Amino acid sequence: MRIVHVLHSHGYGGAESHALLMMKGQREAGHAVCYAGPMDSWLGRSCAAAGIECEHIPMHGLLDVWSHWKLRQLVRRWHADVVHGHLIRGAMYAGRAGHRHRAPLAICTAHATTARTHMQRCGHIIAVSGAVRDGLLSAGYAERDVSLIYNGVPEGPPPPSADQRAALRLELGIPQSAFAVVNAGRFVRDKGQDLLIEALRQTDASVHLYLIGDPDTEFGRTLSDTLASLPAAQAERVHRLGYRQDVQRLLPAFDAFALSSRREALSIAVIEAFAAHLPVVATRVGGVPEIVRDLDTGLLVPPEDPAALAQGIERLRTEPTLAKRLAESGRQQHTEHLTAHAMVARTLALYQRCLHPSHA
Repeated sequence: MRIVHVLHSHGYGGAESHALLMMKGQREAGHAVCYAGPMDSWLGRSCAAAGIECEHIPMHGLLDVWSHWKLRQLVRRWHADVVHGHLIRGAMYAGRAGHRHRAPLAICTAHATTARTHMQRCGHIIAVSGAVRDGLLSAGYAERDVSLIYNGVPEGPPPPSADQRAALRLELGIPQSAFAVVNAGRFVRDKGQDLLIEALRQTDASVHLYLIGDPDTEFGRTLSDTLASLPAAQAERVHRLGYRQDVQRLLPAFDAFALSSRREALSIAVIEAFAAHLPVVATRVGGVPEIVRDLDTGLLVPPEDPAALAQGIERLRTEPTLAKRLAESGRQQHTEHLTAHAMVARTLALYQRCLHPSHA
C-alpha cells in the first residue's frame, strides 16, 4: 500500500512519537509511506533524518485553502491508497483529501480523550485507548466507524548487567544509594510534574526524582520557580535531564517510573517503562487504568494527590518483591499486547478491511 500520514505539530509528544513509529513500521513491512506536514518541526526533521519521503504542508489553521489543495495534489500525484490524519487538524485535512469508502481512503487517529470534532469526513477513526473510544461514541460517532488500537513501542533493551547499570547511573549522576524515580513527558500542566515534586517532599530522603523532557515551556519555567523555593536538601533531589532521544536506553538506570498526569489518553511513556522492566505508579486518568491494573501491572493512585503518589513510590521502594512482580507483569503485558509491531500490524489490517469490506 501507499500511505500518506498527515500531522500538524511543531512540538514533540505522544502523537508525534506514535506517527513516526507507525511510518517506520509500515515502511519496514514493505509499504510506501510519506509524511505531510510542517517540515520546521520535530516530526518533519525526524522523518527527513529517517529517510521518509516528506512534503511540506504548513496547515495554517483548519481552513488553509492552499494547504488543502497541496495535500490533495500530493495524494493524487503519489497515488495514495490511504491518507491517515493524526490529531484534530490532521483528521480534518485527511478527510478532505481522501474518501470514506474508496481509495484514497481517509483514516484518522484520535490521540486524546477530548477528541470530538472534525473527524466526520474520515472513513474510520482509530482510538488509542478505550477511554478515547468511549468519548467518541458519546459524542455521536457510530460504533462501526471507531476501532481501538492501543499505542505500542519497540522492544526495550535487554536487562543490563550490574556493571552496565552502574555505568548508566554514573552517566546520569545517580547516587549509588538513591532510589531513582523517573518521569518522561512534555512540561505542560496536564503531565503534572509539579505533583511529583510535591510528592517528593513526602518520601524518604533516599528518593531522587529525574524529569526527562524539554523544560523550556511556560509550565517548565513555573516548575523552575517552584524548585527555587524549596529547601536545598529537597531541591537537590530533583534532577532535570532535558529532552532526550534515547529514553529507552536510559530507563534501565532507574528504580521506578512515576506518571503524575492530570489527563492522559494512554501514555506511551508508561509502555516504555513496561518494556524497560520498571515498576510503575500512575494516576488513574483516561486510558491509563486499561494498561496499569492496580497491584497487577502497577500501582494506581488518584489524580491531583501528591500524598498518594508519595505512598505509591514508598511502596515500590520498601517492598522490592512487589516492585519486581509488578515490573515482570508490566513487561509481559508489553510483550503480548503493546509492541510497535502489534500496533502497526493492526493498523494495516484495518486499512485492508476498510478498502476491501467484502473480503473482511
